[in-house]
Amino acid sequence: MTIERSDFDSITEQDLQELVEAQVSEGLRLDFKLTGYGKSDSEKRELLKDISALANSHGGHLVIGVKETKGIAKELLGLDLDADAEMLRIELITRNGLEPPISGIRIRPIPLATGKKVLLVRVPRSWNPPHRVTAQGTNRFYIRHSAGVHEPSIQELRALFNQSASALEQARLFRDERVRLVTEGRYQRPLQGGGRLFLHIVPLSAFSGMVHLDIEQAYAKNDAFRPLGTSGMIPKFNYYGFVNERGGDKNDGYTQIFRNGSVEATKAGILRERDGYCIISALPLERQIFVRFSSYIIGLRDVGVPPPLIIMFTFEGVFGAHYLFSDWGDEPPLPEPVLALPECVLEEYGTEIDHHRAVRPAFDALWNAMGYPKSLLFNEDGLWDGNPNRP
Repeated sequence: MTIERSDFDSITEQDLQELVEAQVSEGLRLDFKLTGYGKSDSEKRELLKDISALANSHGGHLVIGVKETKGIAKELLGLDLDADAEMLRIELITRNGLEPPISGIRIRPIPLATGKKVLLVRVPRSWNPPHRVTAQGTNRFYIRHSAGVHEPSIQELRALFNQSASALEQARLFRDERVRLVTEGRYQRPLQGGGRLFLHIVPLSAFSGMVHLDIEQAYAKNDAFRPLGTSGMIPKFNYYGFVNERGGDKNDGYTQIFRNGSVEATKAGILRERDGYCIISALPLERQIFVRFSSYIIGLRDVGVPPPLIIMFTFEGVFGAHYLFSDWGDEPPLPEPVLALPECVLEEYGTEIDHHRAVRPAFDALWNAMGYPKSLLFNEDGLWDGNPNRP
């Protein structure tokens, strides 16, 4: 079906007309509506019901402005409306009427030759379900099957609650396994140098079997995935997807993009010796992270990876090292050989400051290990600015 393609912004009237010509029927991932959702409370709840049911099930599309008979598309009639105002209204209703909010909903008007518009709403399958309708005091869950929308049974609801927990656990296992393999040298060019930093960005959808990157398309955007701490790189296809390696004989870092949409960025040799102590210089290391971090996020967005994203920072081989942001202090040594910082979740792609705010809890935990109540390198708005001397 053409509207299922990832290039949402390129869907045209002809793509919708094919639904009519092929007599496509509603189903798990497709729902036709003749008219838009009205402004009454009941119609707002109907909108929330339809969107949450798709997100809680398999994702899919609402196609608004299509005449159907017994669920089969018959004619593109379109709507005569202010499309921008209607899209904003739908966004506000879904943002305020669902708990938790659904990430990644996209809406656009498809112009018809008649001058009217079909409103197309793409709802991703959620990896943080279940979402419930909370508007006007409602407290209900919905899922979708081939015959329409219904409220889930206790067993179905339990499975939905377990789904996001399972995805998070799989992300942790993926991270742990990758750290182990790389640490053991199970890589074509093993990392060299004392102490290693791993940054893993894992979409919650990665383990669904439903995300398969077009590796050639992702490779064409390899500039977004430059390794930490360098402007030079050598991009290569490999078994896992493709990798950007740092140049030179010594491999002290790379960025690996996996076929399931995950990213692994590494930097080796982060330990230094000073006056007989083993140290990690916090400010330059964190600067190297945040110079690249948002670029990785936007790169995933541009190759069609759906949010939310689980973000994990791991330090390996750092037991006893002092994480310092000044020339010297009385910071205690790091307590573990592998220091896995708390996982963070980025619900929407957003802007750079959203990315920084999402991962601040991980860096607060790292600075807790140094004896500080929080990181000193984020400003009051949550943006990492590398300034420990603000008032």
